[in-house]
Amino acid sequence: MKVVLITGATRNTGLAVAKRFAAEGYAVAITSRDGTSARETAEALEKEYAVPVRGYEMQLTDVRSIRQVFDRLQQDFGQLDVFVANSAHLGVGYSLLESTEEEFDAVADVNIKGTFFCCQCAARLMKETGGSIVTVGSVQGTGGLHGRAVYGMSKAALSVLVRYMAYELGQYHIRANNVVAGAVHSSRWDSLSSEELAARRSRYPAGRESTEEEIANAVWFLSSDQAASITGTDLTVDSGLTACLLPYTKKE
Repeated sequence: MKVVLITGATRNTGLAVAKRFAAEGYAVAITSRDGTSARETAEALEKEYAVPVRGYEMQLTDVRSIRQVFDRLQQDFGQLDVFVANSAHLGVGYSLLESTEEEFDAVADVNIKGTFFCCQCAARLMKETGGSIVTVGSVQGTGGLHGRAVYGMSKAALSVLVRYMAYELGQYHIRANNVVAGAVHSSRWDSLSSEELAARRSRYPAGRESTEEEIANAVWFLSSDQAASITGTDLTVDSGLTACLLPYTKKE
């Protein structure tokens, strides 16, 4: 049985990814900074899909915590076939002019440093058997919005990271790709009015946002044998958001 590890998988897109792999018969490992949530979600997934599922507490700002989780994963499952770097610090409101050093570090420690060392640990486990690494990026790493400078910068780094992983890890039959996600419906959309939802959707060429399940499908595809020759690239799933020029809005 193949094994997948997904970070930040107790809700939203991460949980959808976990469900997608469980439905395909994978043994699933999930992480959260809240250990109780990780274990409870794992129990629910195991009951629903009848596959082995484990939940681990991981603090992405702590490299020792990251390494401990991968050590436990190896003890519990003995292998790792797919790693999905989904966790992120959203850095909402961290603008170019106002961001503090503490705010910058909070985002960079999770989105860049934490992701890098997770990928390093994953690759070390995959070195003898091969595997697939998928990072979850953002359209905000390709264009600007008010208050997202630090977050966007950190997500742009993932595109570079997968290229270096593809180059350095290809000899071990390890592939690495990045899903550039945008316009994704999550729990954060639940507070929007019908008018606000309609306004958002009117800006997308597809006329609607992506679902979390559609992002999960993209992650699954890049991890599967259907993508056996795809490595070091970005797959954009954004309802056409980056294919058009949205109106510039001057901040008041």
